[in-house]
Amino acid sequence: MMSALDRPVRISPGAVVAVIGAMAMLLAAPASAQQPSLAPQSTAPQSATMPREAPPPPMTAAPAKRRSFDFSVPDFGSAPLRLDVSRIEVVQAYAPPQQAPNVEHRMMVSPLATIDDWARRHLEAAAPGRDDSSAVFVIEDASVVGEKIASRKGLIESLIRSDSDKFTLRLAVSLQVRDRLGATVGSTSAQSTAWRTVPEDIKDTERSAVWHELLIAAMDNLVPLFEANVRAYLPRFVK
Repeated sequence: MMSALDRPVRISPGAVVAVIGAMAMLLAAPASAQQPSLAPQSTAPQSATMPREAPPPPMTAAPAKRRSFDFSVPDFGSAPLRLDVSRIEVVQAYAPPQQAPNVEHRMMVSPLATIDDWARRHLEAAAPGRDDSSAVFVIEDASVVGEKIASRKGLIESLIRSDSDKFTLRLAVSLQVRDRLGATVGSTSAQSTAWRTVPEDIKDTERSAVWHELLIAAMDNLVPLFEANVRAYLPRFVK
């Protein structure tokens, strides 16, 4: 009599087909699907206690730089003007009134001081000690006067920003050559004017810059005119 172990095992054709199909699916699957990945994860685990990075500050526009103005004074003229006299005198005949409508006393650089300094540096006595002859440089005007301009009429015109203040800078100088007895033996003169209009609400710093620009412009015109007049009308006193 045969035992259960000795009996042959019968496998149906359908089971064989199912086993073969399952083995084919396992062989066809990618390696990543067959085995779980053992590589460490690059993403750090999230934690409620982990500090968060602060967001970058909002971009803000750089503050506009304030306009700076150079109140220096250039060296007007070329070489010193040498005169055939024993000494040079500089006389300030103009006295600033120190009140409106004049404004030169409010300027950063005084027109009177500018002309005085230029004359002392650019006029030279070519015959010192020879006799008592002299060349007298007289500053007759160094004023800056302000005045109001008539305002426009009408609704539309009133909305238009217009200039309402006018400043005029005047320079006037003369040169007198005197002999040893003090008698005037020759003379000449020169004048220069510069003006500009500005808005009524202009800032103080900008107004000061306008005044200084007027001074530079007037001196640029006065110096070459004065030197030309000296050479034209006092040629025998120029060395």
